[in-house]
Amino acid sequence: MTKALPARLPDCFRWVEDSDGRHRLMLENVDILEVRRQRMGWVVEIRVQERAASAPPQVVAVRSPAAGIRWGARWSKARAPQLAAMVAIRRRYAPRPQPKGASRPSSPSALS
Repeated sequence: MTKALPARLPDCFRWVEDSDGRHRLMLENVDILEVRRQRMGWVVEIRVQERAASAPPQVVAVRSPAAGIRWGARWSKARAPQLAAMVAIRRRYAPRPQPKGASRPSSPSALS
């Protein structure tokens, strides 16, 4: 059996492995997908929603962590422009941290 290399992803993607043996694919600070053990096998869970927010996350069974990483890399590479756009929209609408010592005006009259 040969071990095929994962599809080459753009530099903005990165794989992170945690202490539980899970592999997460990140785009900036957003979880795109996760390869993890489930019961007696391995699955890839897609963390970003392409469909309605009420839909359950997509889960695909794979035979090993390496197979999950290959599958996840191919899936992400095919959707890289859409994923980058989704992350950019999330970043744009994310709440911005307030500088230390800055207070928000409590009423519109405080702006005058």
